[in-house]
Parts: sequence; structure tokens; C-alpha cells
Amino acid sequence: MATLVTNTQVHVAEDIGSVINNITPEETPVYSMIAKTKATNTRHEFFTETLNAPNASNAAAEGADFVDSALTSPVRLGNYTQISTKVINVSGTLQAVKTVGSNNEFGRQVGKAGVELRKDIEAAIVGNSASNAGGAGVARRSAGMESWIATNVSAGTGGATPGFTGGTVAAPTDGTQRVLDEATFKGVIQKAWTNGGDVKKVIVGPALKQAISGFTGGATKYTLSKDQQLTAGVDVYVSDFGRHEIIPHRYMRTSTVILFDPSLWAVAVARNFTTEKLAKTSDADRVALLAEWTLESKNELGNAKIADVKAS
Repeated sequence: MATLVTNTQVHVAEDIGSVINNITPEETPVYSMIAKTKATNTRHEFFTETLNAPNASNAAAEGADFVDSALTSPVRLGNYTQISTKVINVSGTLQAVKTVGSNNEFGRQVGKAGVELRKDIEAAIVGNSASNAGGAGVARRSAGMESWIATNVSAGTGGATPGFTGGTVAAPTDGTQRVLDEATFKGVIQKAWTNGGDVKKVIVGPALKQAISGFTGGATKYTLSKDQQLTAGVDVYVSDFGRHEIIPHRYMRTSTVILFDPSLWAVAVARNFTTEKLAKTSDADRVALLAEWTLESKNELGNAKIADVKAS
């Protein structure tokens, strides 16, 4: 007699996993690390100031009249709040049927959208967007770190960063790419230090992170004899001007290295992460997640940037 086998039967139960495996990265290192403050207008303004340069010839004759010193005044800067949104729209039927990996598909989608929204903001913070006041049908934009850092910059031929001028922050102009080398890396650290900065953190894309791991000065590669593990990556670079943590970043431009002091940046929040229930116009539930924010650059002089570079 014929033997019944599984591939001829229609009543064999399906074997399907009960977990949805998501490997998409969720980290937002810069957003998580810098301060949060309050924005109360769509144009958020703040001040920066520098001291006069030291004067080794500051000597007065005995009995001389006092002479007024040259005083410095604060510089008024500003950035525009950006509204970042995610809209979730899930049909009533999808919420009613049995789904794998979740007993609340609407809630699962809302949770995912919240993570995506934070990642969008992270990408904008480290990006090269210009600030934009917006208008009819035009979204306001917050300038990113790449656009703010304009003084301590190494750029390729033709590259330029105007920075804050005339009340707005312009986007950088890309130049000719060149290979990232250690001399350039050390040079911008020195520039920032000379201008009073202390660049504690370095964010960089994956290929350039590996290039930095190939630097020979200021970093030690070692082998742990206990388990014969070779550590080849450079997570901290020690220069003549301090220790600099190297952080691989997934969302920034791959041709840029940003060296920064977290204390000189903040996210100014006009509206914190909010869920707005939208009008029901069909057999579906809709909500909007939104946040309104801008990047505050407390003093770009204390940061540095290497633009227009590649790993090899």
C-alpha cells in the first residue's frame, strides 16, 4: 500500500516562528549624548562669546592714567525648529486578525515609528543641511553639525563651509576627495585646541573608522595573552591635546569626520515627542508621531571637521 507523506497532505500545520527579527540599528549616539533645552519660538536664538587674545605686553607705567580696554560683545546666533513626523495608518481588519509576532499590530507600528523618528533626528543633527525659515509649503529646517562647524576645518580642493552668516547657516560645498591621513586628523585637533576647544568625541562612518584604526601614533594595538585576542580597532586616540573617543556612526555622511565637544551642543525642543490621534475617515486608525526641535551650536570654535575624505 502507498505510504502517506507530508508533501501530499493539506492538513499539516504550518510551522512559523512567533518572533519578528529586526536587526535594524536603533542607536542615536549624538542625540543621546548632548544636552536638551527648550525652544519657545520657531527661530531659536542663542549667544556665543570669546575673550580677547592674551597680551604679553600688558604692562602699565607706575602712576599712568587708566586706558579703556577693547571689550568683546556676544554674538547672536540662531537656528530654526524642524518638525519631524511619522504617520501610522493601520486598517481595522489587520488589527482584528491574528498576526505573528504581535498581538497588537497598531501598537507595534507606533513603537517602530518612534524609534525611526529618533533616528531621523539623529541623522539631521549630524548632517549637512542648511537652516531654512520655511514658508508656504516649505518646511523649516535645522542646520546640522556639518554646516555649523566652519572654523577648524580641513576640506578638499574647492570645498568650503560658510557657517553662520547673515542670520542663517549655509550648507557646505563639497570639494575634491582625498585619503584621510593621520597628519590631517592631528591638524584639526590642534586647530580646535588653539581656539580654546577640547574635542572629546569623534564620529565617523564605517570605512573612515577603519582608516583611523590604521593610524600608528597615539594609539596602541595589543594582544590579550589570556585568550589570544588581538585588538586592532582604535576606540580612543590620544593626541598631544587629550583623549578622543572614536565612535562609528551609521547615519552621517561617509566623507566627513566630525570632532566635537558634547558640552558645546544642545537639542532645543519646542514640542517633545508627541502622539496625535488623527480624524477617522476610513476603516483604519491613524496617528501622527511628531517632535519639533532644533540644533543649538553654543560655540562652533570648540569643534572641528575633516571634509572630503575617503578611506583609500
